[in-house]
Amino acid sequence: MKVTRKSDYGLRALYTLAQQYDNAPVSIGQLASEHGIPEPFLEKIMQELRDKGFVEAAHGRGGGYRLKKRPTQITLREVIRALDGPIALVTCLDPNLKCAIELQCPTSSIWEIINAKLEEYLASLTLEDIVQKYQTLKVKVGAKPSSPRL
Repeated sequence: MKVTRKSDYGLRALYTLAQQYDNAPVSIGQLASEHGIPEPFLEKIMQELRDKGFVEAAHGRGGGYRLKKRPTQITLREVIRALDGPIALVTCLDPNLKCAIELQCPTSSIWEIINAKLEEYLASLTLEDIVQKYQTLKVKVGAKPSSPRL
């Protein structure tokens, strides 16, 4: 499984919304500028996140996006699945694909275990964890990096 640019950008935008959870909505322009994301692509991602129930849009002056749930209630697994579909490290684990040697493959059971552990770990991480981890990193480094790294 490769985390796509779509999930990467979506998580970056959600990171900012998690930071701003109790504040005013964040505009698409601010999100795009802060993270170096092309605005039209980010708008599509945000619409998808809105459709999947992660964010809500406030229209008009001072409008933008905000989280619908607390940052502690949104896991990385949920976001990645919502934007990229099933998490599958190899073809045989993707329900949308068919592996030609699946029944004779000596490694598929190991990939199942690894995939399950990855999903379990992603399910244990929330947007709040990203915020906390990045704040800790900023304190250690002593300066704010140009963009957050997961």
